[in-house]
Amino acid sequence: MNRLLLLFIATLVSTYSFSQTVIFEDDFESGTSQWSLTGQWGTTTSQAFSGSNSLTDSPSGDYLNNQTTYATMVDSVNLSTALDADVHMRIKFDIENGFDYCYMEFSTNGGSSWTTAYTFNGENQLTNWLSFTQNIGGFCGNSNVKMRFRFYTDAGYQADGIYIDSLRIVSDTVDNAPPLIIHDPDPHYEGQIDTNFRTVLIQDISGVASATLYYEVDGNSALTLSPYYQSNDTFLFAFPALDPGAWVEYWVIATDSSPQNNSATSDTYSYIAGNYIKHDNGVVNFITSFSSTGFYTGVANRITLSGMATLTTALIRNYTDINNPNDSIEVHIWDDNNGNPGSDLIDPIMVFPEPTLLTPQAMTRIDLRPYEDDLDSLTGNIFIGFEVPSGTTWITQTTGSNGRGRNYNGSAWSAATYTYHFRAITGESETSPNAFFVYDSSADPEVTFTDSSANNPSAWSWDFGDGNSDTVQHPTHQYSNPGIYNVCLTATNFVGSANYCEYVTISNAAPIAAFTANTSGDPVVEFTDYSIYNPTDWVWQFGDGGTDTAQNPTYTYADSGTYNVCLIASNSYGSDTACQEITLFNYLPIPLYLWDAPFDNNKVYFENLTADGFPLPTEYKWDFDMNGDTSDVFEPNYQYPETGGTFNVCLTAKNSIGTSTPYCQDVDLDDLTIGVSEIDFNGIKLIPNPASDFVEIQIDASIWNDQLNLRILRIDGSLVGIQSVASASGWQLNVQGMESGVYILEISDEKESMARLPLVIK
Repeated sequence: MNRLLLLFIATLVSTYSFSQTVIFEDDFESGTSQWSLTGQWGTTTSQAFSGSNSLTDSPSGDYLNNQTTYATMVDSVNLSTALDADVHMRIKFDIENGFDYCYMEFSTNGGSSWTTAYTFNGENQLTNWLSFTQNIGGFCGNSNVKMRFRFYTDAGYQADGIYIDSLRIVSDTVDNAPPLIIHDPDPHYEGQIDTNFRTVLIQDISGVASATLYYEVDGNSALTLSPYYQSNDTFLFAFPALDPGAWVEYWVIATDSSPQNNSATSDTYSYIAGNYIKHDNGVVNFITSFSSTGFYTGVANRITLSGMATLTTALIRNYTDINNPNDSIEVHIWDDNNGNPGSDLIDPIMVFPEPTLLTPQAMTRIDLRPYEDDLDSLTGNIFIGFEVPSGTTWITQTTGSNGRGRNYNGSAWSAATYTYHFRAITGESETSPNAFFVYDSSADPEVTFTDSSANNPSAWSWDFGDGNSDTVQHPTHQYSNPGIYNVCLTATNFVGSANYCEYVTISNAAPIAAFTANTSGDPVVEFTDYSIYNPTDWVWQFGDGGTDTAQNPTYTYADSGTYNVCLIASNSYGSDTACQEITLFNYLPIPLYLWDAPFDNNKVYFENLTADGFPLPTEYKWDFDMNGDTSDVFEPNYQYPETGGTFNVCLTAKNSIGTSTPYCQDVDLDDLTIGVSEIDFNGIKLIPNPASDFVEIQIDASIWNDQLNLRILRIDGSLVGIQSVASASGWQLNVQGMESGVYILEISDEKESMARLPLVIK
């Protein structure tokens, strides 16, 4: 059966005053020119309150089956300045109870959308004309208001319909109207497993001062909710999560902002908390009965559970009317036996169906919470149904089979040819995960993965598509190479596991280092960087302690051998190292020399100690740091001036590979022209120096004894002569007859003090 939009009905007993104005009226004596009609709508003379005519949905007799027809006002009425309004009319009706309806609806936009203000339903109301008043103050403030009658019939029953006469719409300049509360609840106790959200439309020309939702859980004291969101006339309420199977009844009380503080209370609505399972479309095409004495004594419907769940409520849509009363039913919950009801999961429960003459097709609720221990952790298919131990019971059905219904003849089950309206409510289903993830690659090549799997996974296995994996819930992974990777997540819980894959594109990466070495110029090597993924920095380690930071360096090795060369290539995403060995056979000469101390007019003798290199040296070059003088002799000697000084002498060696780095050292030479007054060593002076006859030795007596031993040595260390001298105030050395040259005078005393001084003989 179609969903019913139930509204609060405010029927007012009004006292007309000067503030009221009739803005529309029709007694249908002049035809239907004020109405646009479809279907069988028209006037009739068979029923009239005043005059001879009334408006009806079916002037020729009973209404037809499967019809939706309209009687709509042609012109709109202006309620833009009205603060209140009412519809007054006389009515008679005979409409199949619970299945066929006539809706009185209003539009504030000229017919683009409609809101139901009242629903006419009920049988055998044809004896007397009923005085009907409906407040429509909720539509005030609009200038383009239309009214229509919408007549709906199903396929099962026909009756006389509705008669309307003496219709008028009256506006008022005083707001005596309560707010119009409009709520479209989910039918048949449908709710949700967690938070249940409800939308309520509340309209009032004076505005809504307050709106409160009241609710009771399992018949306990009422609790209240304030709207968590409001926009214009729309109020949103949120029920907290309740235990699965909890029965909830709720209603809304709203008060307007007029001086009269008009208040309205909505109808009472119901839902059952939990996971709502239905396999039918809710459309009632026919009714059928099961009887203890009939061919079929029982009925069942297969319910498919998603995962593991606890069954808390069974819903069976029974039917009744004055000619088809119900008897009690024995409700069963069966397991699945190869597609048919099997063993009872609980002891059968005796229940009397809930439908009444006012609600002929209501759901019968079976509270299964007391049987939680037996109905916990159910999986797959179960069957909900009943047997009739005595009498007859009716249920609704939809034409055509969904393959779930079963009929019982007392000994065996058979497939039903119709769809029955049996439903179930469970706790939260524990199912295998529905694997899913999202990722953030904004830091490419580093990717952050976020698990978004449903159904409570407890373990995760990630395959990043590059040979790497992880088991954390929300991993971060850095890829080494650009490319397209098929990333897969396997999410697992105690029920099972599921897999989800998605392609991830990587554009950036840390470099992969690579290089070549050209040794054809041995010992000069040319290195070429072949690293990929855009390195920005390079560090070379040549294996002999040498380094470089150029991208493509050239390096000269000093010696032959095998070297482990490494390149570290890096960028903002990371770094990588590549190493390889190179072997060199050629090397440059390594220059080295010694020089001999000069004592013959500052003439220096150089000894060449250069390491040959490979191939052998072919050329040497000496730079004496004296007037640009050079030499290519292997071991030269060079005459420096007698005035001495410090000379930075450099030696360079060359072979077929190239020229070595110069080897340089300082050659420090004494000034041989220095006089005796300038020779002063450890308290000793030689005067004169150079000398040709006698040399006076002046000595600090506090340091030296009176008796001195003198030894005269040549430059090569050979002894020339020995003398002993003594003097109270000075000593003299006889050098007559000695060859000219430079000598060493060695002086010692009895204290074994010793001094060595250069002595020049002319």
